[in-house]
Amino acid sequence: MIDITKFLEIIKKQGATGVLALWLWYTHSEVQELKHRLYDCYGKGKTSSVTKEIQDTSVVAVIPKDEINEE
Repeated sequence: MIDITKFLEIIKKQGATGVLALWLWYTHSEVQELKHRLYDCYGKGKTSSVTKEIQDTSVVAVIPKDEINEE
């Protein structure tokens, strides 16, 4: 990570362009880190509980009492 004094030096020297460049660099590094974590998660085969619930094949039917009595 870049030292805070280096950040301030770039901002003073470059102005708004420097701020935007630092923001872009910071955002890029955060996205890269997130991307690596997602690939690691995908590689380990982790699944969420929602995915497990969707893959469940059991079926349940609810029949109202009125329809049972009509037969």
